[in-house]
Amino acid sequence: MSYDILREILREARQFNPREFRVVASPKVIEFFLDEESQHLASLSDFIGKPISLQAEAAMAQEQYDIVLL
Repeated sequence: MSYDILREILREARQFNPREFRVVASPKVIEFFLDEESQHLASLSDFIGKPISLQAEAAMAQEQYDIVLL
């Protein structure tokens, strides 16, 4: 799941030029990004030159996510 999110951010970074990308997902997915995937997230942010923020949404199922362009 986390790699799907990272790939989608990369795809959207090639198509759009937002100030920031925000990943909205279940608290469990956000926690995973903060722990085990924090290095990959930081590397992707450096690569695309944009900040990537995380927002936990309790109403979302674990396999649901949204990437918001800000």
